Amino acid sequence: MGRVAKETFNGMKWMLLQKCTLQPLQLVFMMFLTRLVTPEEIGILGLTAIFFAIAGSLASCGFGTALIRKQDRTEEDISTMFWFNAGMSLLMSITLFLCAPLFVDFFNQPALLWLTRASACMMFFNSLGSVHWTLYTCRRDFKTPAIIHTIVAILSMPLCISLAYAGWGSWAIMTQGIFSGFSNLIIIWIVSPWKPRFLFSKKSFKEMFGYGSKLALSGLLDTGYMNLRSLIIGRFYSPADLAYYDRGRHLAAMFPTTICGMLGSVTFPILATLQDNPERLRLIYRKYLRLFTLSITWLCLCTAAYAEPLVAVMYGEQWGQAAIFTQFVCFTFAVYHLQVINLNLLQVLGRSDLFLRLEIVKKVLGLAIMIYCATISVVAMCIGSVILSYVCLYINSYFTKRLVNMTIWQQLMDYTPLFLLAFVTTWLPAYFITQLPILSIAQLAIGGISSAILYFLILFISKNESLKETLQLLQPRVPTQRLKYVIQFFIKKLNNGQET
Repeated sequence: MGRVAKETFNGMKWMLLQKCTLQPLQLVFMMFLTRLVTPEEIGILGLTAIFFAIAGSLASCGFGTALIRKQDRTEEDISTMFWFNAGMSLLMSITLFLCAPLFVDFFNQPALLWLTRASACMMFFNSLGSVHWTLYTCRRDFKTPAIIHTIVAILSMPLCISLAYAGWGSWAIMTQGIFSGFSNLIIIWIVSPWKPRFLFSKKSFKEMFGYGSKLALSGLLDTGYMNLRSLIIGRFYSPADLAYYDRGRHLAAMFPTTICGMLGSVTFPILATLQDNPERLRLIYRKYLRLFTLSITWLCLCTAAYAEPLVAVMYGEQWGQAAIFTQFVCFTFAVYHLQVINLNLLQVLGRSDLFLRLEIVKKVLGLAIMIYCATISVVAMCIGSVILSYVCLYINSYFTKRLVNMTIWQQLMDYTPLFLLAFVTTWLPAYFITQLPILSIAQLAIGGISSAILYFLILFISKNESLKETLQLLQPRVPTQRLKYVIQFFIKKLNNGQET
């Protein structure tokens, strides 16, 4: 993969460093927080999430993606994006601030009034740094944002725990968000070489709006749909039910969204440089599909298989109802990375119109399934989401094949064998290990290690091409010479004993 592999790895390296630093800390953080804050207090913060997510999508109008895709961006383009984002965010923030009493009446939760207004204010201030973060992505500098976000997150966690211990409840979490937002904003304005200028170009606005508005509408549909489930649960069930669903979904999404977030951020600017070379774009697309399926699918299915001991260790026995939601959501996220890659291709190739049409079709279908399942139970809503995710995968793949000359069958052959193997090597050991009369943390440790070893051995014995590509990508970049020799040994065996 040459230059593309190097740029992909370098970008992933800094994001992985950030995640590998924060993820263990966040896990410990949540273990303390869920024992200090009740499900109702956590659930209440998720009640207005849909409104803020929609407002954020309207405020950005897809300008960030449009700016990243544009290879000849100018100062006028950048400043135009900044002032538009700031103005739209201010408008959305004022609207939500004034609508706070309506949220209180809708959910019958008086505590929402000032929680909503505090979130509205933070939405505007966060928008003042959005262009600075986008420019780092344009330059493929993932190091600086990773360092800033890591430092701020590490500082904010003790603050939240201290306030939760003091009995602040929902406001402990809100205060952490306020602290993180202002800290990120101040630091990025200090370290970023770019500063906004008083420029606004109608030409730049029309060009980026023409492309970005379709993506914004697509994002609006997706954001509204993704948060509508939480809105329905919070309105027609209870904040506690919403908290169980949100915590279960958080565990299921922990690994795939982390990797897919890096996947989207790193690969989009790289693929954008290949938009005029469809054959190379197709080859690299297939490599990305296989490489990320190798890890993401196994992680999702392993999380689903050990959901009960995982919830017990992470949140405590009182959160046991979250396990069933973790399992179903894991199966949804097992194909999430494929949708990210497919939709990235549509954006790279400038087909934001097709992107929008597909989102409308999928969301109408998803809305029908969601409303029907909501009349049954929260669990039924999760089952409907799993079914929908695989239908959407087929829809995305169908149109991708026309753009990069890659059939749905080829995509299935790249994905399905790894999915089936991951399923067998996670659920089979879990069936026996979770029955053992040992601590939940021991079940997790034994199950995770045994499943990983079994998965790797079968891939190695079958000389899986995806495993070889992954090892070849890692081999020159591991930190120690001894580890390089180990990886080189496996690569040699995968190549039938030939030197690599």
